[in-house]
Amino acid sequence: MCDKELSQRAKEYFAQIRKTDRLIQRLTSTVATLRSSLTSQSYELKPDKVQSSGAKNPLESAMIKIVDLEAQINARIDELVSMKQEAFDRIRNVPDLDQQNILIGRYIQLKNWDDVAAELNFSIKWTIELHGKALLAFAKGNPPNF
Repeated sequence: MCDKELSQRAKEYFAQIRKTDRLIQRLTSTVATLRSSLTSQSYELKPDKVQSSGAKNPLESAMIKIVDLEAQINARIDELVSMKQEAFDRIRNVPDLDQQNILIGRYIQLKNWDDVAAELNFSIKWTIELHGKALLAFAKGNPPNF
């Protein structure tokens, strides 16, 4: 496998972290929207009716859906934490500390290039160049998967 393919596979590996983080953000936003819609609706309290079947309380149904969605979010958060821990452990196989810092900043902390470069006191151009070297070192340092 050529160096470009190795770097691409490393990028794809790290992309899973970003995708999972975005999914969690979207699900969390969905829960917030659902909660907001519940509080903006008015519900009329009616006397209890004894009935063996029929429609459930819409508020109760909505709350059950929210609780289920929150459970899914919590499961995704656990998954994200595991993914980041695994990536962090693999990044340790990169011998250059600057390259490690770039990979951690970009893929575990999900920072943009400006922030990563500023933290390392590098130009953006040099940061991106080192990033390419870091991806290759990462792929070569974790051979069974790359």
